[in-house]
Amino acid sequence: MNDFKKYQSSKGRGMREETPSKPTFADANESDEEVDAIKTRIYETKQDSLRSTRNALRQVRETEGTAAKTMVKLGEQSAQLNKIDKTVELTNVHAQDSIEKTNKLKTLNKSIFAISIGNPFSNKKKRQEELEKAKLAHEKSVEENERIRKQNYDSKKRVEGVTKEAGRFASGNSKLSAEDRARYTFEDEDPDMEDEINENLNEIGDAVGGLKRMALGMGEELEAQNKTLDRVQKRTDDTSAKIAVSQHVLRKIK
Repeated sequence: MNDFKKYQSSKGRGMREETPSKPTFADANESDEEVDAIKTRIYETKQDSLRSTRNALRQVRETEGTAAKTMVKLGEQSAQLNKIDKTVELTNVHAQDSIEKTNKLKTLNKSIFAISIGNPFSNKKKRQEELEKAKLAHEKSVEENERIRKQNYDSKKRVEGVTKEAGRFASGNSKLSAEDRARYTFEDEDPDMEDEINENLNEIGDAVGGLKRMALGMGEELEAQNKTLDRVQKRTDDTSAKIAVSQHVLRKIK
């Protein structure tokens, strides 16, 4: 009898252990609270992301504007340097002409004290040489004018290319599709916010690429200016040397 009671008792315990417990109202309420907390964190994260992308986009746009203004100033500076380059070249030509004229003056000064018999062949040769010099001087002048014109044209194109980059990607349709949005969102509660974040990120990426191209354009402009400065320096040195030669010849004549 006692063994039967023990059997019944153990069987009852086994049956109680196998019976699954039903979820209570408290468990369901706790699960809802966890879901709400996750939703809140998602919303707050989106808000932070939206603020961050807005600030980053604003700063990038400001940088674009500053870069465009800087490039315009560089273009104006290039135009001034090209004018200086042309003026120095003309000065160099005049300095060379002064050497030739002082040498001619020296020859004329000597002829005053010596009897000279004109040689028609020599005079003809001199006229031909003078015509050839005039022709070469004209060709060189045309080449210099063309070079300066090309420098101004190239500089203008670089400036236009850089300034067009500013605000180039200010508009565009970059909204997420419903399928793409569903991959990354818990629930599609804030499509406008998600679209703006996505648009901001796309614009930031495009603007950064534009800033790189603007920087390259500035580098090319500065490199061209450095070449012009080197050429101006060499020509001013050459002009100074020619002026010194003319002064030396004039002092000898006196």
